[in-house]
Amino acid sequence: MSRVPVVIVVLRSWIFRLALLGFFGIVLAAVPMYNNHILPAFAVHNEQKELRERLQEIFTARARSLASGSYEGLESYYDTTVTSGLFALNHEIGRVKYVREWLKERQIILTGSKMDLAIIDTGNENGRRWASVSQHLILNYRHQGEPEKTVNQMGVRTIHWLELVKDNGQWLITRDWYWDPFEADDLDPDVAPGTARCKAAVSSPPPGKYNRQAAVKYAERYSGVRLGTGDGRYNQAYRDFTGLGGDCANFASQVLSDKNAGAIPRDWAWNYHNGEGSQAWAQAWALVRYLLDSGLAVRIMRGNFEEVTRATPTYPQGAISVLHPGDIIAYEEKDEIGHVAVVVGRDSAGYILVNSHTADRARVPWDMGWDRQTIYWLLQIVY
Repeated sequence: MSRVPVVIVVLRSWIFRLALLGFFGIVLAAVPMYNNHILPAFAVHNEQKELRERLQEIFTARARSLASGSYEGLESYYDTTVTSGLFALNHEIGRVKYVREWLKERQIILTGSKMDLAIIDTGNENGRRWASVSQHLILNYRHQGEPEKTVNQMGVRTIHWLELVKDNGQWLITRDWYWDPFEADDLDPDVAPGTARCKAAVSSPPPGKYNRQAAVKYAERYSGVRLGTGDGRYNQAYRDFTGLGGDCANFASQVLSDKNAGAIPRDWAWNYHNGEGSQAWAQAWALVRYLLDSGLAVRIMRGNFEEVTRATPTYPQGAISVLHPGDIIAYEEKDEIGHVAVVVGRDSAGYILVNSHTADRARVPWDMGWDRQTIYWLLQIVY
């Protein structure tokens, strides 16, 4: 009986009433803060997670399409109501058709693929989402007639800048910009017919001081592709010229001249210093001219696919067959040399393989990604 008055006294206390009001005031004051800050933060986090999952889904589907040769269903990942979205879809369809046609002409069978995706960054600008994405794609293959257990591997890396919009709860691509190693100008690829296998014994490279073995090791390590000894990175000692027109000549120059690679001495016309490269160092056409004019290389042949693979008395297996690891192939389109690649070896059928930057290739057949009109310059290093 003595406890009841005590409780009544406490409940009627003005001090308790003020404390109670203060407690509820804190709670009520906290509710708007929770709504204005914490809930939006959760929403942004969930949206980013959703976008990343969608990007993984999109790139997985695209890799599967490229490997299978079927582009059915790709349209569901693009906003085709805008010109840039339709262009991005058609580009993807074009590259699938190109790879399918190239494989058919070269009598090559894809036997597997592996895709590694890194979402570098995402953001929001003017109501649209953007994403920066790095994709490594490794393709397993063999030539027709080879045992099924035969496995060759080629790899490519593509760096994408995408813009996306949400429509009916799904993220759709409205823009996709990247350097494409399987570039297709249209939806009707024009691949030169024939193949370039070479099972004949390969002659020794010309004698000289050029360290071909070290050059190839360098090219494999710094191709930018996660294949073999490559870890997906460029050599950080050199500037990346991708955003300044392309990095292929810069990479080839490194392979030829770095002290840990080919070790060909540089000079005033062909040099790299403090993040800057000379014209002959950094531009494909200028590098080719320099190599020929300086006597560091000789041109075995200049011609289209049919011409450089045709058997002749001088080149019974075709001119392409005399190239050795460490040599250079330049690619001319519309009377302009716009790309160079480094020969790194041969596959199980003797097909010449190359590494390059912009776009990043590792052990890719030398003509893959090019069409019937492409002119090839076959350069043999003779230093």
